[in-house]
Amino acid sequence: MKRWLVILSVALITNACCIIDDDISGCKSDFVMNYQLQLHTEMSVQLQTELDTEVELPVRNALQKWLDPIFSDTAKDVDLRFFSEELDELRHQIKEEINDNRTSYTIYLPKENYMHLAVANIVSNPQVRLLGGEHAATMELYLQQQQEINSLNTGIFTARLPMHVNDSTTEFDVHLYMITAAVALVVDPGDCSDLVSLTGSMMGSADGFSIRDSIFTYSIPPRINMEDIININPPSASAGARTLMSRAEFPERLCMGVVSLPTEENQTWSVTMHATLTNNRHTKTVLTVKEPLKAGTLRILKCHIASNGGLEPSGTADVGASVELDWKEGTEIEIEI
Repeated sequence: MKRWLVILSVALITNACCIIDDDISGCKSDFVMNYQLQLHTEMSVQLQTELDTEVELPVRNALQKWLDPIFSDTAKDVDLRFFSEELDELRHQIKEEINDNRTSYTIYLPKENYMHLAVANIVSNPQVRLLGGEHAATMELYLQQQQEINSLNTGIFTARLPMHVNDSTTEFDVHLYMITAAVALVVDPGDCSDLVSLTGSMMGSADGFSIRDSIFTYSIPPRINMEDIININPPSASAGARTLMSRAEFPERLCMGVVSLPTEENQTWSVTMHATLTNNRHTKTVLTVKEPLKAGTLRILKCHIASNGGLEPSGTADVGASVELDWKEGTEIEIEI
C-alpha cells in the first residue's frame, strides 16, 4: 500500500508559571510549529508497470497529468485544531491557505493535555464538508448528501495526535495520511464502430470520515461521476452538442477517472458505464470489483468494448461484468454492493 505522509514537528518552549487554586489560565507555553509535507509514493512506477505498451503511452501521460494535483506534496490549505483532552473544548485553531509543502506557526496555549486534529486540502473541494469542528469527538468530513456528485478534486490528508504538554521541552511528529483514493478506467474501443459516447460513475465508497477515531462511514454511499481524461465526442462548451468522430479518429485507448474515499473492507464496489451507440441505442455495463479500494492508492481497470457497447474486463480476476442491452434511463434496478 502506498502512503502519503506529512511530517509536523512541534517544539514547545515552556515558561515558568504557577498554578493557584487550580486555575491554569496563566500557565501557558509558546508552541513553535513547523509543518513539512513529504510525499512517499510509487505512482509513476505503477503507471509505467500497468500501462507499459506503446498504445497505452498517451493514456499514461494523460493520467499522470490528471493525477498530479491529486497525489501532490503541496498543501493548498490547512485546518489545525487543538482540543482540551479532558473537556473536549476547542482551545485554538489555525486555518489558512498556504499552497506550499512547508510552513511554520507560533501559538500561545495553556499547559494541559490536548487532542490535535489536522486536515489539509478541503477548501477547494466543493464535494466535502467539515462538520462538528467544535469538539474532537464530533469533527468529521462528509461528502455532499446527494444521490450523485462529481469527483473530488484534491487529495485530502488528516491526522490525530494526543499532546501531553508539561514543563519539559517536547517535540512532536505528526503523520498526516491521505484518506482519498483514485480509480482509472482504461478502455479499448475495439470493435465498437457505432460508439457515440461513453460515461461512467462509481458506487461503494465511504461518505464520511471521523478524524479523531480514524473511521470511515458508509451510511449513504454516493454515486460519483467519472471525469473524462481521454474520450470521444466530448460535448461542446457552448450548447452541449457533440461533433461525432469516425471510428478511424478514435484514440486507441479511452480513459476516465474518479477520486473518492476508500471502499469498505469485505464488500464489493462498482463502476457503471453507459455507452451510447448510433441510432439512439444504449448499453449499460456494471463492473463489480472484489478487492477493496484503499486510501492513498490508485486502481487501474482495463476493459474492451464489444460491438454491442458492452464492456468486457481484461487482465484481472477480481472484476466481473453485467451487461444490459437496449438500456433506457429510469428502468434500471439499483444494485446493492
